[in-house]
Amino acid sequence: MSKKSKIISIILIIIFIIAIVLTGIRGLNVDLNYSEGVSILFNLNQQFNTKDVESIAKEIWPDGQIIVQKVEVYDETALIKVSSVNDEQLTDLVNKINEKYGLELSQSDISVQYNSNVQIRDIVRPYIVPMLITTALIVLYYSIRFRGVKEILDLLIKLIFAEGILFSIYAITRLPIDVLTMPIGMLVFAGVTIYVSIKHENGKLKA
Repeated sequence: MSKKSKIISIILIIIFIIAIVLTGIRGLNVDLNYSEGVSILFNLNQQFNTKDVESIAKEIWPDGQIIVQKVEVYDETALIKVSSVNDEQLTDLVNKINEKYGLELSQSDISVQYNSNVQIRDIVRPYIVPMLITTALIVLYYSIRFRGVKEILDLLIKLIFAEGILFSIYAITRLPIDVLTMPIGMLVFAGVTIYVSIKHENGKLKA
């Protein structure tokens, strides 16, 4: 390993340690879909634009994260997800929705559900078996193709460092864990595997 590679490796290890420490202290930032919060459900009995409902919600919850979705078959029911809600905010929501859409909703027409946190392991679990199978197949291919452990170790080390960098980005920057996090991790895994494989193939051809 060259001096430059050693310095880069040391810097990355320090970053990993910082990321692990920060995760232990404050945890990872989780998207509203996975974190503790409140789901507010109501039927508008008409087609609507989610941007309009989101605009209303932002007036009531100006400082919080908000998710607005259409639900059910005819897209006439709105779902607003927020971190917390009180009676005053519900009343304000009803009034603004009635004014916007010419309805006569009351608080009794609104369903409020309190959601618990989704554990990170529950987000990761569906990907564990496919990742293990893929890794095993790649190692098997490398064993047959290159007939040695050097290339296998090189690939595994680079995969660990790449996924570690991705984890560190989420941990240090507080980027929220959401539905795209694991697919991004899979893309990083695939990209590094392809890059390293091409590198070793070229090295084998030159040899």
